[in-house]
Amino acid sequence: MPDLTRKSFAEILAHWERLLAGAEANRDDLPALEPYRAQLAAALADTRKVYERRASRQAEACQATQELRALILLGCELTARLESGVRLLYGRRSPKLVEFGMKTLLRRAKPKAGRRCGVEGCPLEATATAK
Repeated sequence: MPDLTRKSFAEILAHWERLLAGAEANRDDLPALEPYRAQLAAALADTRKVYERRASRQAEACQATQELRALILLGCELTARLESGVRLLYGRRSPKLVEFGMKTLLRRAKPKAGRRCGVEGCPLEATATAK
């Protein structure tokens, strides 16, 4: 049994082709091996068909992936536009946005009057006392 992990697909098929070419050239010397030669020729043809089918499906899968990416990009752009329109219509703070699965813009909390920087000469301290 050949070690398939060490040979590429192309190497295996090339080996089969060389073996079949030699068997065909020496068909008269190998009459007892004719059934094996015929089976290998059929296996080679079937293997090529399956390989081509797989390659075709891989190409189709790549095409489908590209189409999916394009559709997702389009969907993201349309989502952004729709969300923007909803925010424009209802406002960024409207609780109605929750119905669309969107977050509302919360109001900022007012800073507490007791908080001070604590560093002497801090510019933040001067602006807080100036107000």
